[in-house]
Amino acid sequence: MIKLPFSDRTRRIAVQLAAVADSATSPRNLSQQADAARDKGNWEEAAALYTKAIAADPARTGLLVQLGHAEKELGNYDRAETAYRKFVGMNPENADVYLQLGHLFSRAGESQKALEWYEKGLKLAPADEELIRHTNIARSRSGKPGVQLKRLEAMKYVEEQDWSRARQLLRELVTEDNERDMIAVYANITKEDGDFDEAKKLYGEYRAYAEAFDQNSLEDVEVQLGHLHKLTGDYKTALSHYILARNVRAQRSGYIDQTGSIENEIQACISEIYTCFAPPA
Repeated sequence: MIKLPFSDRTRRIAVQLAAVADSATSPRNLSQQADAARDKGNWEEAAALYTKAIAADPARTGLLVQLGHAEKELGNYDRAETAYRKFVGMNPENADVYLQLGHLFSRAGESQKALEWYEKGLKLAPADEELIRHTNIARSRSGKPGVQLKRLEAMKYVEEQDWSRARQLLRELVTEDNERDMIAVYANITKEDGDFDEAKKLYGEYRAYAEAFDQNSLEDVEVQLGHLHKLTGDYKTALSHYILARNVRAQRSGYIDQTGSIENEIQACISEIYTCFAPPA
């Protein structure tokens, strides 16, 4: 075989470049770390890592959407909007990000803005079932300005941790105004207000809503029920819900994460139930 000049040198350079690409601070590894943090539900870490990955490789515009998701979960709605809008500016024909912006404003209680983004997405993808459904919900809500104001007021009380007032408005929104997408918030605030029996019933309604309209929330249903039973001292039931949450996540991600927050809750419950597993004092 003929050996080309400088072939060894070329090979060494290629190896060096590959090593750089695989370093912990490379764009690829930063995004992989961010994805891992996202899968664990570590939204703060995920947001920080996605920000670094975007700075390292601005061409990967899809990371902006992931950053938007993380900021949304953290309640940083302005930052989430900024990330989503940057993606829209670079990918104006992507209908899914319009759906995500609609979800963002819906969660923030701004139904009119949510409707505007859903309708923009629907123009791009008129057959998309999710966009059709959420657009119809937002349209029906836009005809009820009093409901819009009530949603905003309820979320203001939630931010202020005024559980009693928030709970009253959320009860009206869910039971009287048929704002079913607020059921998760209503259940959580009822738990925070100390009414555990009522919260348990509401989480049952949350599960029914998730099964029908938002499969991605099924993991959160089980996590929240685990938290609820842990608060009451029922660690065995809490453990069962955390395990269900882990199974839902594993089904979605394709693997069982043994280092995430859910696994920590499972181990904590096991330590409470079986004291022989508890760490030494």
